[in-house]
Amino acid sequence: MIRGVWGRALKHLDSDLYEKVFVGVVPGGHNLPRYIMRPAPPDPDTAPALDWILFNVQQSHEKPLWRGWDIASGMGLGSIREPFGIRRRVFLAPDNVPPSWNSWNLAEVDWPLKGDPCITPAILRFEVPLRLIRQRRLVATPGFSDIVLAALRRISALAGLGRSDQYRDLVRAVRAEAAKIDANAWTGERCNLVRWSAAQQREVELFGITGSIPLPHGPGFLWPLLAAAQWSHIGKGTVFGMGEIRILPYSIAN
Repeated sequence: MIRGVWGRALKHLDSDLYEKVFVGVVPGGHNLPRYIMRPAPPDPDTAPALDWILFNVQQSHEKPLWRGWDIASGMGLGSIREPFGIRRRVFLAPDNVPPSWNSWNLAEVDWPLKGDPCITPAILRFEVPLRLIRQRRLVATPGFSDIVLAALRRISALAGLGRSDQYRDLVRAVRAEAAKIDANAWTGERCNLVRWSAAQQREVELFGITGSIPLPHGPGFLWPLLAAAQWSHIGKGTVFGMGEIRILPYSIAN
């Protein structure tokens, strides 16, 4: 509901900015929204709260995007249009240090665990449903290669690489590196959702998965890609299936 009312407010305020950020139309007719909206980590001092992350948005757009939130709060949520207020804004940054205008590069993200990130055992956990689609079908048991290639695909698209030679070179390099990593098999379960689509005027069934992949010897030189994916997510969709990745100590898996 929050995502929907913010989108409606932004479209009313600035339709061009709405198309760029909320819809995310890119060459070729594909949609790649340039934002992520997700529940914030539980904190009794700030709850309820959410993380709102923007990708490749100009500084000049920051003010109208925030104005969209002001309008949305007055429009309200649900069938009774219950107004809400934003009590506080807290900048998000990988080192918790506010940047110049709340903008930073994904390359600045550190590995979240102690020790050498290349060899530190870890577990990749997806507690929020993940949707990876191959040949129009859900990948029900993804491997480590599926995870890192999905992360690369999403980050490269956000960076505007498209299907360039540079992107294809990156895919070959990442696939070759992923084949060297000792990764345990995926363990998890299906997680499906039926939701009403206002655009299609019908109920739509969405299929996802939750689970984890242990890395008993670490992620090798692919750790920066996985660290960045904590912010970009790796899945398909904006309401369900974005696949927020959590990198946890390997001992939790045992």
